[in-house]
Amino acid sequence: MPNYKYIVGNNEGKKLSGTVEAENELTARTELNNLGFSILSLHETDEKPKTDTTLKKFIFEAIDKNSKIITGTIPSKSEETALNKLQTEYTLNVTAIWTENATEMEIEEARRKGSSRLQQFLAEKQKIQKSQQPEIKTDNLEEQKKEEAIKAKIEYTLQEVTKILQTIDKDLDAVSRAEINKKIDKLLRIKHSSNMDYILTSAEELLKSLIDLGYSLKEKISQEKHMELEIKTKELLSNLTRSTGPKSLAEDVITKIEKWQTSHAVAEENTPIIVKAVNNVLSSIKKFLETPPEISSIKDQIASYNKQLWELAKLYFKEPAKEYKEKVISSIKTVWTERKKAKENLVLTKKMLKEKKKTNQIYEEPLILSFLEELTTFTGWLLLFYIAYYFTSLYLNTKNFGIEHIPQGFTVYDSRIFKYVVVIIFLLHCSASIKTNFFRKSVLADIILLPVFLLGTIITLLNF
Repeated sequence: MPNYKYIVGNNEGKKLSGTVEAENELTARTELNNLGFSILSLHETDEKPKTDTTLKKFIFEAIDKNSKIITGTIPSKSEETALNKLQTEYTLNVTAIWTENATEMEIEEARRKGSSRLQQFLAEKQKIQKSQQPEIKTDNLEEQKKEEAIKAKIEYTLQEVTKILQTIDKDLDAVSRAEINKKIDKLLRIKHSSNMDYILTSAEELLKSLIDLGYSLKEKISQEKHMELEIKTKELLSNLTRSTGPKSLAEDVITKIEKWQTSHAVAEENTPIIVKAVNNVLSSIKKFLETPPEISSIKDQIASYNKQLWELAKLYFKEPAKEYKEKVISSIKTVWTERKKAKENLVLTKKMLKEKKKTNQIYEEPLILSFLEELTTFTGWLLLFYIAYYFTSLYLNTKNFGIEHIPQGFTVYDSRIFKYVVVIIFLLHCSASIKTNFFRKSVLADIILLPVFLLGTIITLLNF
């Protein structure tokens, strides 16, 4: 397999270089990206990696940040140095490491040690997270989300800039290349700092330099390449300067609901009932307002096409050359066709999700039905008790058991209130039982049964 020489930046902003063996450039790029690196340079080379005879070769097994198992080799003076390099520079959780000529027993021992080390690392990490969790405030969470969004934009920008530079690499002179690399290096150094404004400003400077570079290369590169460079760079700049806050009213409402849920810790067992009730209502609102990721993805794609069309329209009126205008029109037609396809895809996706929702929809019983079931059970047992009590008292009073003084409580059969209560409970039990057993999903039953129960209650009270 061919070797590819690379220069990358790790999460700490440190530049790393080396060679990677892969089937093709795309595979090599994917492997480096999976390790969390920002690729600055990658090209095939016939140059064999330089080997230092003083270094030992270690074989390692590790887990990357995407929970993917990775195996490889690393030259180092000692196992500790190799382990430290893999953990700090490559941000890998090493599960085992051993020398190249190790025996099976040594490999098994290395894996056992690595497993123990990984468990200890995870336990410590979990302990740290638990200790820090109560101290996190809602405001800090919002700030963290903003920082994460900005850092994600910076990572994406660096990756796209690398791709752009690869397309114009042959046309760049040494001065321009050095100037761009200088700005990239600066961004790599500061991208993990806490000064978000400075990071964004530096990224904007990099993209503006690329736009200026495109104008300076206009005579050297083809019109299509220049147009693609300008549109892509402006799109990156627009994405970078776009607010990280909610895009719409719905997203704003969802953000506020999540903020409320976080601050009130509704998942805890000792949460008050009122808070849980409010949370249920808010969760329903959130579910209603949330846009499925499939829909969001297509909408973002359409928005991207709209921006491209706008940029192409501006290019059409800015450039006087007829040939250039024709190429711009051709590009507009291509983008418009893609946008049309995305629109059609959006309609189909919405329809598919709607049908899927209908197919997979599980009937969720309302809370009132659960209450009615409990009420049916309760009134049933209550009726049984009252009827037994009624007939017992009637039997004691009509038969001569030789009891001189029957307690007053056993003369209940003469009580008008008792009769009212028994009949009303009976009507309530019948209504609730009919609803829960025969008409659980019927709205018509709700409309009929309640008035019938109320009418029966009124008749009972007026006729007894």
